Amino acid sequence: MSKAPNLAQDDIKAVVSAASVTGSAAYPLKGGVLAGKTLATAVNCEGKGTLTVTLKPTGISFPLQCEDGKVSPTFNEVELSQGHKSAYLQFTVSSMAIKWSFAAGWDPHPPKHEDADGAA
Repeated sequence: MSKAPNLAQDDIKAVVSAASVTGSAAYPLKGGVLAGKTLATAVNCEGKGTLTVTLKPTGISFPLQCEDGKVSPTFNEVELSQGHKSAYLQFTVSSMAIKWSFAAGWDPHPPKHEDADGAA
């Protein structure tokens, strides 16, 4: 928790990160978001409760279940269909017992998605 997750191992340059955070917080994404880009977010949390990450203003969110005495890592990527000049990541905790860290950046090589018949 004393360091933000390392995105460089996935060839992703972090554009925003924080470590050893308790409580809820918001972090702006400099330059907002561009349509067609893929945002990669790595989060570690520890402590009993839920940490919810929301990309504002899109409303896209994902909850993380955090546990006492165990660091729970999560990696999430979301392809954005719309651009927003102003955007930020909102982190909301259900308990002040949760300690967390994160890093987010634009994935230059996002995974290809397949449709229902298996075509890319």
